[in-house]
Amino acid sequence: MHRLELKESSLKPYLVVSQAISSIAPLGSVSAYLTFAMTYSLVSTTLAGILGVFIYFIWVIIGYRFSKYIASAGGIYDFARSGGGETVGKMAGWLYWISYAVYLPSSTAYITGIVLTSFFKLSPLIDDLLEFGLAFMLIAFMLSGLRVPFYYALISSTIEGLLITGLGLKVLSVTGLSIAPLALKVPVGSFFSGALGVGFVMVGGGVTFFLGYEAQGRGRTVGRSYVTAYILASALVLFASYFEIAGAGYTNSGVSHMLSVTEYPGFYLASMYLGQGFALVILIFTISSLIGSALAAYVALARLTHVMMHKNMLISIISVGAFFILLNAVGIAFGNLTWLYLISTEASLVTLYASHAITAFIFPLFTKKINAKKFYDIILAATSVVLMVYGLYSNIIPYQYPLSTVGLISIASGILIGIIAGARFLHIFEHDSPVPSSRK
Repeated sequence: MHRLELKESSLKPYLVVSQAISSIAPLGSVSAYLTFAMTYSLVSTTLAGILGVFIYFIWVIIGYRFSKYIASAGGIYDFARSGGGETVGKMAGWLYWISYAVYLPSSTAYITGIVLTSFFKLSPLIDDLLEFGLAFMLIAFMLSGLRVPFYYALISSTIEGLLITGLGLKVLSVTGLSIAPLALKVPVGSFFSGALGVGFVMVGGGVTFFLGYEAQGRGRTVGRSYVTAYILASALVLFASYFEIAGAGYTNSGVSHMLSVTEYPGFYLASMYLGQGFALVILIFTISSLIGSALAAYVALARLTHVMMHKNMLISIISVGAFFILLNAVGIAFGNLTWLYLISTEASLVTLYASHAITAFIFPLFTKKINAKKFYDIILAATSVVLMVYGLYSNIIPYQYPLSTVGLISIASGILIGIIAGARFLHIFEHDSPVPSSRK
């Protein structure tokens, strides 16, 4: 399986950019994860989105600075380890691992449990079989060793952006404009949860951090790709949050009603404003978008597994795939696909922000260590940590079962595994094999 191993400087810059945009999944995120945010912040989701974009903008600066100096296959793990040592690196790395691992069933469950059932009448058994079928398809893609995910991402993401823009312009041409989405009309806690949800839409661009070893131009290419993906995604997501609220009537009750009718607003609005033909196109490319995003997450996750566990790429891909199948089996056994989507999205969101908070916290230590410290580094780090931690607090408190329980268990698991791994109690994973990781 030599073709699966990572090849230094083998990815052209435009493929790295396309992978970053695909991981954000413009159309899939507008459907699945913007909807998740809207359940909290309702008509104020655009305002919450602005805060979410700001929260993530601070992290973008930090991530960009890290990526300039560390071009590796370990991404966040190598960032945190370089500033805070092995244990801190393992905590941030394992939290990130959990986030991306549970994101895989989140995206596929949304396809099979919500997207497909919006158009087709499928039995629960067929839904479950499709869920497993998608998982095995993604595993097969990864095992193929082909560049299919990268080229697929480039074409799909371009079309998705055009579809979002076209649908939004049509909706707004009918509804007109309003300042209602820019007003705070929900409790502050719900508002912050919505902001965190919108920010979560854009965190996928971080998959580029795991392509540093393979990217032509190394850290420079990774950093530029990350920033480019963030800017494009921010514009599309904020625009989508505005026109979806417009389509619902610019009121909390209108948004609540839309979400009670459908968990797939993009398809709902496309049917209402442009007819079933365009809605079907939206459906097809939403599926494409979510598959592309899941592939991008899988690409990053396999590399993170490769680095943290010191396994070859074949074992890393199979290990991630086995966990993916296991999560699907557990989710289907204990609930349904919609339940699996909600639970896995919550777990993915909180562990990713926890990982980012840890990495942001040690950022000033990193810049000091490499003699690249700026006077504003501590301000950036403190602001990022405070906003993310408060957002996590708002997402978990007031306590709601089972989402709050899942969030707390997920964070605790990542930190505990990281501490144990960092202390080398899990020495079975600590073989001395070469890992593609280097400083720029």
